[in-house]
Amino acid sequence: MEPYETDAATMSGTSASIASLLPSPRRLDKAGGVCHVDQISYAGSQRSDGGGFPDGRVERAVGRWIEQAVRPGGVDRDAAGAPATQLRVAVDRGAVDHEQGYRLSVRPGRIDVLGGSAAGCFHGLQTLAQLYDCARGAGRPAMLPCCTIQDRPDFATRGLLYDVTRGMVPTLDTLKRLVDDLAALKVNQLQLYIEHAFVFSFDAEVCAADAGLTPGEVRELDAYCRERFVELVPAVATLGHMGRILSMPKYRHLAEIEPGLEWEQMAWPERVRGLTLDCIGHEAFEVVKRMWGDILECFSSETVNICGDEPWDLGRGRNKDRLPAGGRGEAYLARICATTRFCVDRGRRCQCWSDVLRNHRALLDRVPRDLTILHWGYDDRTDYAATGGFVDSGLDTVVCPGTSGWKRCINAIDAAERNIARFADAGRAYGASGLLNTDWGDHGHFNLLACSRHGIATGAARAWCADHPGGAEFDRRFARTVLGVDSQCISLLRRASAAAAKAETWRQLWMPLRSVADDPTLMDVESALESTEWAQQAMRMTEAAATAQSDDASRGSGASIDLRELAVACRFQQLWAEKTMFAGDARAGKVGRNLMARRAWADRLAEACPTYGGCWLRRNKASGLGDILAALDRAAEDVRDG
Repeated sequence: MEPYETDAATMSGTSASIASLLPSPRRLDKAGGVCHVDQISYAGSQRSDGGGFPDGRVERAVGRWIEQAVRPGGVDRDAAGAPATQLRVAVDRGAVDHEQGYRLSVRPGRIDVLGGSAAGCFHGLQTLAQLYDCARGAGRPAMLPCCTIQDRPDFATRGLLYDVTRGMVPTLDTLKRLVDDLAALKVNQLQLYIEHAFVFSFDAEVCAADAGLTPGEVRELDAYCRERFVELVPAVATLGHMGRILSMPKYRHLAEIEPGLEWEQMAWPERVRGLTLDCIGHEAFEVVKRMWGDILECFSSETVNICGDEPWDLGRGRNKDRLPAGGRGEAYLARICATTRFCVDRGRRCQCWSDVLRNHRALLDRVPRDLTILHWGYDDRTDYAATGGFVDSGLDTVVCPGTSGWKRCINAIDAAERNIARFADAGRAYGASGLLNTDWGDHGHFNLLACSRHGIATGAARAWCADHPGGAEFDRRFARTVLGVDSQCISLLRRASAAAAKAETWRQLWMPLRSVADDPTLMDVESALESTEWAQQAMRMTEAAATAQSDDASRGSGASIDLRELAVACRFQQLWAEKTMFAGDARAGKVGRNLMARRAWADRLAEACPTYGGCWLRRNKASGLGDILAALDRAAEDVRDG
């Protein structure tokens, strides 16, 4: 049988696969030629001294890659007529001086993956898998470009916090796929943010199984994460943001300021603000211990996030007269220390958000030295330099940007990219140990997972390499590697998302028209029309790409679902833009204008709801979908009636 021919088009394709790697590797040396891969000969992983490999997770990762990618690749060539490519995986601290670093060498007939540890080997395998996915073609084996890649991360901890509590509760399958996607981008930590969306054993009335995660689901996900070198961390609100629990009659007396409404009666802004737990009382702390007791039984990670952010009512209600002047910070620190001790006594290491301590810097010397500070901020007002203050105080510090998707139909891509890049720069400059990207779900969690993919990938890339390229270069890599589409699609989405940096588009979509008219961030007519045009173009292109990928089995169903979600989000972005024009009329006192147009808009909004509901249920439990659809129904009637 004749050897494979490598023509100019193939060589161009192999070069493109190198240029599509995400994150972009720190050093890549091209060697010339290609490595044909239609069979893999793998003798098992090794240590550099030739001994057996101590971590079976790498062995199993290799097996999954061969089984899922190489064998089903649709190669027409008779495998028996081609020599197998030799794959070697080894921990070699002489060749790789960073614990999480790796060296990947591709030569004709041979691939070597060397790591500074088992985790480094795993990261190297993710790069190999990306090379393979980008280089393979229908009816022929993958032709990997011969090269040597040497790579290591800037941050030891590279994480994503995903909100599973404010309306949208993902299914176990969705979370597993998210873990796979994160691992492919070399993310090594996933935090699940929980206020109440967990089936607690101490009180089953807090959350039902269809509105939260069950202990069994968390344990299964925990094992799935460990297998992929991802740490699953609980992030549980046990001071502020306790609206659901503290609105229950049996716990209402434990709130700093007792609520006047049931949880179901609260509007989304009230739910997001939440309620603050009594920070002094013994009975209140018993609830904290019960919550953490249940959580710690399900999460194996040594790391836990006790949150502690935004306790808006702290010392302003039942404890107002019990705290001395200026004593709110002292009371806060005492509760944080007590919660930390509870978790530390059970073998855990704690984290908490930075906002209160940032405003009480005199307390930093008394913060437990084993408490990690999560320094967060999501817009151009963020004090990035405050990172240095926490580090200089001797506290382990993690920088925490966000994907800018909450309260929006489409994420604000430019704003998220800027926020993530600035925090990555600050973290590296001041010596932060990690970067934890955040994806919140304020106001019912309308924002679909696909809309956050760009921000999630940006966070992964910057956590691995703080000065990773952004803009059009990043879009090109993201488009090919994550979504499998032309970069023009991402360019259109970026333009359509520009409005989301100036206005909270989802909030304005569900709010009454009169309230939107009074909103200082209301978009002018010209900008609204421009946003409508870009969103329409992006919707058409993502719909076409989704249809094409549905016929391409090599991409799997996930990418097609992502594209359909993006198309739906673009549709709602258009509806938001049209509503802002009606709001502009209301602001100008032209309430009765465009009656027919408003009624047509309301009909289109109603028609879009089932499609959105289908997207939701494809990846999530029913959870808060009813609240979303009810809000959209009210918005349609409000605009229809003028």
